[in-house]
Amino acid sequence: MLRLTFDRNKNDQKMASYVTDKAVEIMKEAGGEHLAVDNQAAESWNPYKQHSSHTIGGAVIRADPTRSVLNTYLQSCDAHNVFVVGASAFPNNGGYNPTLTVGALAIRAARAIHETYVNNPGPLVED
Repeated sequence: MLRLTFDRNKNDQKMASYVTDKAVEIMKEAGGEHLAVDNQAAESWNPYKQHSSHTIGGAVIRADPTRSVLNTYLQSCDAHNVFVVGASAFPNNGGYNPTLTVGALAIRAARAIHETYVNNPGPLVED
C-alpha cells in the first residue's frame, strides 16, 4: 500500500501570505475597495478548497533511467508494465496551464502502448 502525504511547508505558507498581503496592498493603492481575499496557501493543503491547482512532480520524466522515474513514453524505468500519465512527470511547472502538454504526452504514451508495447511488452526506449 502506498501512502502519499502532501502539504505546504512553513516557508511556502509564509511566502503565500507575504505575496497575498502585497497584492492586497497594490489593489488598494490602485483604488480597490471591495476585496475578497482567500489566502488558502497559508493553510494546510486541502483538495476540496482548491480554486485552481496544478500539482506536479513525483514521477519525473528523463532520458537517463538512472536519474528518473519515467522514460519519455511515461513508462516506469523500474517496472515496464507501469505507465504514469499526468503532470507528475514534470520536475516543475512551466508557468502556464500544463493541460495541453499532459495531453500530448498521454497521446504519445497511448500510441506507443498500442503500436509497440502490446505486441512486445518491455521497456520502450528510443534508438
